[in-house]
Amino acid sequence: MAAVTVLSATEKQRIRWSFVIVLGCLFVVLLNFWVLHSELRTGASNIAGGNPPVPVLLALTLLLPLRRWLKFNDAELLAFYLFACFSLLPTTFGGVRSFFPSLTTPLYYATPDNRLKEFWALLPDWWVPKDSAIIRGFFEGMEGRTPWDEWLPPLLRWTLFFVGLWAIGYGWAWLLAPNWLSAERLNFPLAQLPLQMVRGVEGQNFFATRLVWFGIFLGAMPTTLMAICSFFREVRRFWDLAPYLTDRPFNALRPLMIFPLVEGVGFGYLVPQEVLLSVWFFYFVFKLIALVGVGVFGWEIPTVMGIGDSFPFPHSQSVGGYLAMAALLLWRGFRQSAFKHQLHFALSTPHSKMLAIGLVASGSLIVVGWMMASGMAATIALAYWLVLTMFVVTYARIRAEVGMPYSWVYPYGAPRDFLHYAFGITGLLRMGGVKSLVLLSGLFWVARHFYLNLNGAYAADTVKLVMETGLPTGAVILVSFGGMFVGLWAAFISHLTAYYGRGANFLEGAPGTADYRTYVAAQDYRLLSNLLNKPTPPDWWRIGFTVYGASVTLLLAYLRRFMPTFPLHPLGFPLAYAYSHHCPYWFPTFFVWAVKGLILRYGGMSLHRKLVPLFLGLALGHFLMTGVIWGGILYPLLRYKLPFPLRIVFE
Repeated sequence: MAAVTVLSATEKQRIRWSFVIVLGCLFVVLLNFWVLHSELRTGASNIAGGNPPVPVLLALTLLLPLRRWLKFNDAELLAFYLFACFSLLPTTFGGVRSFFPSLTTPLYYATPDNRLKEFWALLPDWWVPKDSAIIRGFFEGMEGRTPWDEWLPPLLRWTLFFVGLWAIGYGWAWLLAPNWLSAERLNFPLAQLPLQMVRGVEGQNFFATRLVWFGIFLGAMPTTLMAICSFFREVRRFWDLAPYLTDRPFNALRPLMIFPLVEGVGFGYLVPQEVLLSVWFFYFVFKLIALVGVGVFGWEIPTVMGIGDSFPFPHSQSVGGYLAMAALLLWRGFRQSAFKHQLHFALSTPHSKMLAIGLVASGSLIVVGWMMASGMAATIALAYWLVLTMFVVTYARIRAEVGMPYSWVYPYGAPRDFLHYAFGITGLLRMGGVKSLVLLSGLFWVARHFYLNLNGAYAADTVKLVMETGLPTGAVILVSFGGMFVGLWAAFISHLTAYYGRGANFLEGAPGTADYRTYVAAQDYRLLSNLLNKPTPPDWWRIGFTVYGASVTLLLAYLRRFMPTFPLHPLGFPLAYAYSHHCPYWFPTFFVWAVKGLILRYGGMSLHRKLVPLFLGLALGHFLMTGVIWGGILYPLLRYKLPFPLRIVFE
């Protein structure tokens, strides 16, 4: 096993764990107050977004000048960073804000034209309060009278399910990531920013580096200019090329947009060139196939289910890539003894391997047991768990090797939709009946949103930080769990307070139409109603493109194994198609690939290393300006005074 360098000085630092936890809890309280005002009540911002999370980076930035006064050391700052990251996840779009609508929408959106009232009756009584007045108050408000007595028992039970999701993501990352570090020497790009902020750049304070400040200035400029322009005219945060693609065959290229995602350029600088090339190249290939197939030959292929993406089915191709990559990673993990050996130094405790296996096993038992106890057929529960597990494995690998600073780098909703088109509604009905399908919709938020996947991603970053700093493994896992638990209950409290204060119909600035997560949950139940009225067999077109996606991914992995200089990377394929026909990160990926290529060509690796602080500062400046100054402070105050509101969210 290759040797790994660890900071011995940090390893010897004494960590005041109680101080870290108290500071983390204070962060959680302040975060939820901020989210309650700036996100839930006004819909003015997406401050809890970003990868790494904007509020955590802000807290770290504010703590660094206080480190001498509070006697912080590097290990304590990074331990706080980990606590804060896991405490923030339940507060994001993909956390409890997607969880609550999946429980409440069937009753509120039931009409004589759909079967949602039937679905409501099939949801277990121990999932959600069944009092119609409580559900109506959830959407319309109850003047701030939150029915805690009714919600407390189900939330206590759901806490166990959230713990199971955390354990699955965390356990798999801790089983696989040590080998990615030691044997494959992956870079973990998103973990570099907190490391450099805490440790400095080549012995110099991070914020004392001129390149960092120049990068912060450049990163803040796009949002600053858009904000100024929004005082005078409407500003869009992307360029839509659809108006120029109206005639056949070029209309087959729609949607085609250019998103100038600054964070993608900043962190993309740390991504291998072959991955950057693969993402935009395969998106180009996808659009070329659409141009020829749909635009020239008119291949409008009707699918059995008639939902989701259309020819050439990018989501299905990405699903195949995700599943194939996970299978390959697990196979390599066993062959390379990832489960027999751990890293030396901080990860070499005798119980580290068993602890990771225990997390995976216990989390899997909780999640599968929960689904079966709810009434889902065992075969469907196991199939859903397996697909979710394989997705989180690939997602963690993407975090470790690619470091895309976006949450939606997976075919969202696909783990559940895969069961729909692979088995068909007719097959699922034979396997588990209507109730199993209703429960799949009730748990659709796990597949559609990113809570599970981001737990695996931040767990992978945790392994990197533990290796670099010598933090004790057991204590780090407990701190991560504590952050998740405290953050979960803080999110429960802040969100229910907002729901029953104003009503879900009016949150995030919605004019009585509810937020997007509510729309997604209600639409999924309506879709199920339509599918049950006309049950469909397996969708062989989607199955075929899933197999095709898996085959291409495995072929690329094989080629790179025997030709290390092969220019295309297997992870680039599922990433290019993860957003279906619309991929917001193809342009920043292409841009940073070109810029980095010029730097390497004319300046070599020495210039490349010198410019790392510049690009990290670029990402940090964008996050602080977009998420904190504009999105978290100025826009919530000015929103109703601006003639042309400008709301910027992180992808």
